Amino acid sequence: MALFPKETTLNWVLRFLNKQSAVSRVEIQSYKRNRSIKVLKREAKFQIIENGFWKEEFIVEKKELKTLLKKLIRREFPRSHKLWVFKQVSE
Repeated sequence: MALFPKETTLNWVLRFLNKQSAVSRVEIQSYKRNRSIKVLKREAKFQIIENGFWKEEFIVEKKELKTLLKKLIRREFPRSHKLWVFKQVSE
């Protein structure tokens, strides 16, 4: 668990997911923890679950991940300056 500036959160999440070869999970939450974006890595696909203003689920490949996460962070956390990031690695 760590508190990151909103500008660096996306790069940190992408770097963490690229390093992991096993199934892993990252959850991004607002400072008040009332909205979240969960990213689950499963081999070549990524499952993204948005839980906040909108409740949606996406399954994307690696090349689409950055643009979608950037859009969701802007949409879910428009006025946030700091975001909580939780990581979990499953073997």
